[in-house]
Amino acid sequence: MNIQELELLLKKFPKVNLCDYNTPIQRLSNYEERLGFNNIFIKRDDLNGVGSGGNKIRNLEYLLGDAKDKGADIIIASGQKESNLCSLTASACAKLKMKCVLVHNSNKSCGDSGNMRLNEILDVERVFLGPISEANRDRYTKILAEDYRAKGKKVYIIENGATSTIGALGYVDACTELARQRERYKFNDICVCGGNGGLATGLIFGSALLDIPFHINVITVENEKERLVEIIQDLIKKLEKHTGVKFPYPLDKVMTIYDEYRGGGWGKSTKESIDIIYDFAQTEGIFLESVYVSKTMYGMLDLCKKGVFKNGVCGIHSGGFSSIFSQRF
Repeated sequence: MNIQELELLLKKFPKVNLCDYNTPIQRLSNYEERLGFNNIFIKRDDLNGVGSGGNKIRNLEYLLGDAKDKGADIIIASGQKESNLCSLTASACAKLKMKCVLVHNSNKSCGDSGNMRLNEILDVERVFLGPISEANRDRYTKILAEDYRAKGKKVYIIENGATSTIGALGYVDACTELARQRERYKFNDICVCGGNGGLATGLIFGSALLDIPFHINVITVENEKERLVEIIQDLIKKLEKHTGVKFPYPLDKVMTIYDEYRGGGWGKSTKESIDIIYDFAQTEGIFLESVYVSKTMYGMLDLCKKGVFKNGVCGIHSGGFSSIFSQRF
């Protein structure tokens, strides 16, 4: 399948336009000089134009497109109070003139910073449930949705941190953008974080459909390798069913997972992932947050040192800038 054929396939699915330009690719020239390695790049998906930016915007283009197509008039997103997804959903809904409600399994606190401060500026409706489990938060969200439906509202829930079949289309779509940019910026490998799998799976599926213009290297930040493989395989099956297109290659031909950089899992930094936050800013003038991007960029640079990449590499900056202001590292 070529780029135009993939773009035509994606036109079958409803999409809203939240970012009407390609996010830039920048050369990490200072790291190239330090490591003696040519063609190290970063794709700035943190600069995609809505709210504080980040990878969830691409997911939301398809999720909110689906919501609009279904006639939804209320969008509900949930997460911890510093959730990037929640703040970006509120920002996207403001742009689209859609009502948004955020459900947090956290306490409301005074003197908020980061995403909480942005949500306050957005004046989005918020519900604070206290420090309950994610499962209990999800149960409350469904009850809240039913209450709205009983009042005649059409509700659309953004589930599982926007990692879903429809959400993953955002990074299948991004592969067409990357494939065109690759004609100018020479790289054969992409490094991406592996959280709950949506971002990575979209790139894996898109690269496979385009006959593997680049290999996807997944730096897991949350799950152990075996579990992340299961998540990716399950989502690929759902994408096959949703798009009507079979995944055309063995999975290990398209992607490699590295789990040696995950530390204790989600939100648990390593010494190296903390150090790279300072080093990346002081070396390239680019800020990284501590949950996803710092582990990804440390992993990418370490793999460069080890000689894993032979013909250039591009890391995906998945955003999270606003959350830096509430993180302690």
